Amino acid sequence: MPILLDASFILAVDNERDIHHNKTPNAWIKIANGEYGQYFISDYIFDEISGVSLRKIGKEKTLNLCQRIIHDVPIINIDQHMFDEAWKIFTKTKLNLSFTDCTNIVLLKLINSKNIATFDKAFKEIKEINVIC
Repeated sequence: MPILLDASFILAVDNERDIHHNKTPNAWIKIANGEYGQYFISDYIFDEISGVSLRKIGKEKTLNLCQRIIHDVPIINIDQHMFDEAWKIFTKTKLNLSFTDCTNIVLLKLINSKNIATFDKAFKEIKEINVIC
């Protein structure tokens, strides 16, 4: 079953100063070894990663991180149908989810997966999702 890598997870893996960094090595080893199947991100997650890392670690390190992601991680583009479904979730949920979080839920449903690597606590409140970390 594939696993979605959320921005919070990727940023924690890459940044030793991140408060969650020490929690990532074991999870990353399992993910990289295929224990959860293929890993991927969305273009919305990529946007979050580039924006947050630009503010936290600067342009040069952000470019390096983003180049590695582009080279090593499959990126799924959010199409209009996925956008519309995410908007429905965003407008109806009582959870504190960003719109990008809602696109994550849509992606997981579309690929019939429950696995997400994230430090976003809101995902732990969703019974249908298996939070790795």
